[in-house]
Parts: sequence; C-alpha cells; structure tokens
Amino acid sequence: MKGWQTPWLAWLLYGLCGSALADGVQLEGFGTLSAYRNDDAVAAARPGERVKQASQAGHWRADGDTVLGLQLRWQSSDTLEWVWQVQARDELTRGYRPNTEWAYLAWQLDPEWTLRIGRQPLPIFLSSESTRVGFAHTSIRPMSAVYGLNSSEPVDGINASWTGTALGGNLSWDLGAGRNSLTVPTGRVDTHALLASALRWQREGLSLRLGVAAFRFDLISPSLETQLQALTNSQQVCANCSEVLPQRARFSGMEGRLFNLALVWEHEDWTLTAEAMRRSGNSVFSPGVHAWYALLSRRYGRWTPYVAIGQSAYTESPLGLLAAAGSPESSAQRLADLDRSLQRPWDRRIELLGLRWDCFEKLALKLQVERWTATRDRSSQRDGEIRLLPNSAPWDGRLNMLTVSADFVF
Repeated sequence: MKGWQTPWLAWLLYGLCGSALADGVQLEGFGTLSAYRNDDAVAAARPGERVKQASQAGHWRADGDTVLGLQLRWQSSDTLEWVWQVQARDELTRGYRPNTEWAYLAWQLDPEWTLRIGRQPLPIFLSSESTRVGFAHTSIRPMSAVYGLNSSEPVDGINASWTGTALGGNLSWDLGAGRNSLTVPTGRVDTHALLASALRWQREGLSLRLGVAAFRFDLISPSLETQLQALTNSQQVCANCSEVLPQRARFSGMEGRLFNLALVWEHEDWTLTAEAMRRSGNSVFSPGVHAWYALLSRRYGRWTPYVAIGQSAYTESPLGLLAAAGSPESSAQRLADLDRSLQRPWDRRIELLGLRWDCFEKLALKLQVERWTATRDRSSQRDGEIRLLPNSAPWDGRLNMLTVSADFVF
C-alpha cells in the first residue's frame, strides 16, 4: 500500500465524483480544522504521540486533530461493494501527504454475513472505525486515556461480520485478522499478526460491547537497540543486564493481548459512554496497562455540553537492573532511570469539559478544556502525548490543554 501514498489521490477522487453518481459510485468526505494550546512551560503536550510537534507555554498549534478524509464507494452489484478512503493529516513521517487508509472489498454473503478483504480497521475499540471522524464524536477526539495507548490504524487483512437477534435485541459479531507497519516516535512497529474479535448487543437505548485482540510484532529502533545491547555486553556496568534485557526488553517476537469493554446508554437527551481496556504483553515495549473513561453529555437543541473523566495506569513490574560491583554511583543512577523509563510509569488522569454546537446540519463547532495530571511519575523522560525531556526543570505533574475545532461531513 505504500506505493499509493501519492499527492494526486485526493484530486483523483474529486475527478471521479462527476461521473460517479451516474455509475452508482458515491463520494463522501469528512474533516476537522482544529487548534490547540498547552499552557505548561516545562512539559510539552500533543493530542497523540504520532503528531509531529507539540504545544508548550501557551503556543497555539493547528496540526493535532486537523484532517481531511475522502471516501469512494462503488456498489458494483447487489452483494459487492468497493471502498477506498484517503486521509491527509500531519504525522511523524509524511506530513499532510494524502495516504490510503482504507481499500477493501465488502461481500454480502447472505443477509446475516459480510466479508471484507483489504486494508481496513479491525473493530477492537468502540470508535475503531471512526477515530478521526470528529463529527461522529461528542468530544473533539476519543478519550486519550484509552485511545492514546493503542492506535486504531488499519491493517491489511480480512474481517467477517455476522448480525442477528438475541435476548430481545440486536447482536453482531466480528472476527478479523491482519498485519500492518506503523511509525512511532521510537522507530517503527511491524505487526506480523493481529487477531481481533468484537461482540456487540444493542436494545433500545442501550449498547454493550466486548472486544479482544492478540498480536505479534517487532520494534525496529536501531538507536535504542544499540543502547540496550551495549548494556547487555558490558558486565562491568550492569551485573544482570545480559539476563534481564533479552527476556524483558526483547525487540522481536513480541506478543500482546488486549481486552476492551464498552457501554453506550441513551435516554431522551442524555448520553453516557464508558469504555475500559486492559493490555498485557511479554516485553516492556508492550507494557501492561489498564485504563478507563466515562463521558456524560446532554443535548439542548443544537447545544451539547459534556464532561468526562478517564485514567490510565501501567502495571509493568520493574526490571531490577543492578549496577556491577565497584561501578560509580552515577552508573547505578543511570540504570535506575533506565529501568523506570522502560516501565513507562506514565500513569495519568484526564478531566475534561466541553461544549458542542451543531450550527448546521453537517457542521459542528467545539470548545474543550482538559486537565492532565501525572499520578505516579513526574520526572522520567517521556516522548508520548506528554513530552518531558532530560535536564528539564522540575514538572509539577499537571497541564491544561485548550482545543477548538470545526468538524464537518459532506
């Protein structure tokens, strides 16, 4: 799919639009224009770890949630549908260059079964298929206490869906598998196998969902691997790195598992959305973590105020790296800092308050204020959604982010 990342894709979709309607092809689109600022002078913050830049000391940035997406649907027969989606958003490597997000064939096997083959999202989380469609969410983005831990990037693979009735409601089940490659701040993650399944039950205003996933991947990070390999080979610096690091900090053959529970309850103008997840793995590069959030909103005509709270906590145990006998105290401190950093003790709590105004049928304006609080570690180097660099001034563990956005569909 990498060869499809060319600037003329979006223009090609626009060009097809004129003849598409006559041939049964439908062009759809969505987008977000957004700006955000973080008021902290020590810690930089960004809406996601794959956003290239970050805001600090009250500087406004417009690269966080801004996105343009175009989707072409072709119903070639009563049972076959082709979908091609292109997105342009600022990222670590490609900037705003348009990129193919989805490209799959959907085959309606019978009224209950559908099969999708190609590049597509797998239904692990509640918003896996609409993560970047801002208009589809009450808030500006899905709650990062959960969604900041795991991306909803598409895979090249296959997914089977079944829909039916059970327990007086509608029941659906998905089972999918695929693989992908993803650029992250530390390098690249190559997922060789991802298996995912989701079970959803809905009745009137209540929807319950269970998602599970298992994955196997490699981390490609030459600089980090070189650093850890040097410790493994140097028993004069670290007494047990040669035993611990190959076991706990492996770069290849990593495995992980994920469980997700979600609830959506709607009653008159009220909506409650809650989601919780738990992840485990066999390497500190897929550390154990659990997280949750709850979002409550009420609609008053075209206005929807909302409030949410969420929290994430890493459960990875210390590696127990030991300095070699006779090594300087500074070496022992560096090993302790590395041990703590590899555990990713980036536990945090997020509280947010927002307002959505549906000023037109397909346009919504939003204002959102968030308070991020580090609940365990405020000094370890980090390069996720919060950037805390070495030798920075002491951080009090709190920052405030203000975001404004215009979300639209067409």
